[in-house]
Amino acid sequence: MHRLLVRTLTMPALLAILSLGCSQAHSKADVERTAGDSLHDASITMRIKTTYLFNGHLNPFRINVDTRDGVVTLHGTVPSDVHRDLAGEIAKNADGVKDVDNQLSIAQGGGDGPDEADKSFSEAVHDASTSASIKLSLAFERGVKASHITVHTDRGTVTLAGEVDSQAERQLAARIAHDTEGVKHVVNQLQVRG
Repeated sequence: MHRLLVRTLTMPALLAILSLGCSQAHSKADVERTAGDSLHDASITMRIKTTYLFNGHLNPFRINVDTRDGVVTLHGTVPSDVHRDLAGEIAKNADGVKDVDNQLSIAQGGGDGPDEADKSFSEAVHDASTSASIKLSLAFERGVKASHITVHTDRGTVTLAGEVDSQAERQLAARIAHDTEGVKHVVNQLQVRG
């Protein structure tokens, strides 16, 4: 039932994300983030990751992009300062981005690992689609604060990171990831605040 619901909502939701613009108004008085806020941030993340995917100078599988309230944080490794600056500039120029926190580090030896280089385009697209599906499911789940959870997929293995409010939220996020089509294994690195 859950898979059917996710499958039914995934394509329209992905289209909605892609059609969101930066014209969405956000009230600073709102304490709770709405699903629309999460979707807006997810659309920014998707635009940046897509640009990285088609850039011949960056390895998008080594760069993690997180967005919260229009502020983008970049994590991961790149071969040089030039690549770090390029990734930051691409993120800054994406629609809806208010600021970029570029925390990319320079890889020792300046190269990308063989595992990432061997990943095919279709595997990369499948992994990105899986991550997007999980993020959408988390955004629509009432018991989960999706904006506090980072999702990374590598060849069907999903890693969840970030902080959650309870053990129940941690388990729910892992179950949602596990129930997503194409997921082979879930590594749950979510930490419970406390």
